[in-house]
Amino acid sequence: MQLTWIKNQNNNQWFDLLRLNLDAPYFQDKYGVYIVWYSGPSEARVIRIGQGHIGTRLKEHRVNPEITRYSYSGQLKVTWAIVIEEYRDGIEAFLFDSYKPLVGERSPDVQPIPVNLI
Repeated sequence: MQLTWIKNQNNNQWFDLLRLNLDAPYFQDKYGVYIVWYSGPSEARVIRIGQGHIGTRLKEHRVNPEITRYSYSGQLKVTWAIVIEEYRDGIEAFLFDSYKPLVGERSPDVQPIPVNLI
């Protein structure tokens, strides 16, 4: 399945998790899957994979010290893709298996649905 990973339209860069306005009207009805990672001078690592209401879930992660502690390793980046509910579990499983995030466990016990990675 081909996903459209969302970038900042102003500069074509990935979003900064800590600076993103999650109260913007854009997020009101946005559901899908997301990836949070840090991008440092020597490496980048995926921190968290998830799904659900994008704005709500990212707000939770933005104040979670288990996630924000990685801001010392580099800027916290985020992207998401709008996905209908019936595919989210399988896509999340595939992303988790592909990236092996530092935080969280693979929760959906379903057949992974392959998608394009970021």
